[in-house]
Amino acid sequence: DTIIDLSVIRAKNAVSHFCVGSASCSPGVELTESLYICGDWIDRKGHASWSTEKAVVTGRQAVQKLSAQFGLECDADIIEVEEDTEYLAALRKASKVFRRKS
Repeated sequence: DTIIDLSVIRAKNAVSHFCVGSASCSPGVELTESLYICGDWIDRKGHASWSTEKAVVTGRQAVQKLSAQFGLECDADIIEVEEDTEYLAALRKASKVFRRKS
């Protein structure tokens, strides 16, 4: 098979913004057999990463699935996100309280 068209677009100062609850609509990296996708808006219920890191993680997930499908060896390990530190956990909790009151 040959790739017919390919493009990568980078918007200056672009940031992804998601609506509350939209993670439930986010597809996994495998849409159908032999069709894999990646990006910061993919698999938002899985690996706890965002933005560029999320795009890299889902790219690696897609490579793992594609390699498995074709019986290829794959060295695309994904490092799991560490637990929040005590301070970050407190900030997340304060942020949730603030958003509820806003």
